[in-house]
Amino acid sequence: MSRTPEILIMPPDEGTVGDAMLIGIMSDTHDDIVKAEKAVARFNREGVGLVLHAGDIISPFMINIFKNLNAPMTAVFGNNDGDHALLLQKAAAYPHLRIAGMFARADAGGMRIALLHGHDTQLLDTLAGCGSLDLLVHGHSHMPGIRRN
Repeated sequence: MSRTPEILIMPPDEGTVGDAMLIGIMSDTHDDIVKAEKAVARFNREGVGLVLHAGDIISPFMINIFKNLNAPMTAVFGNNDGDHALLLQKAAAYPHLRIAGMFARADAGGMRIALLHGHDTQLLDTLAGCGSLDLLVHGHSHMPGIRRN
């Protein structure tokens, strides 16, 4: 059974309270409806301003869970996602859901954020060392963690 921990991140204050945003992060939901519903409920309860999904949604029927988010969600494909075209089509029916492909860049809460699945370790290491990001979000490992460089 895959782990789908949800992580809530409050970006560092950039000098004004108006820059702060609560960001919900998840990855590798692997068609686990129950855990995805729990994550959506928590994100809605906590009032997150943005949800990032780092890939491996897997099946298009999971979009029916994510449509219930109160915040916009940006997702990327993982190495196990099935029908990319149908995932894109299902997500497009909901203006607050976006699947960006294999990589997404976001500016939120005063932070420069990159989002990818992480199965391409060379790309992951390159992005981690580039120095132009405030936050690099990835999945694939099924291990939650925060690392500072």
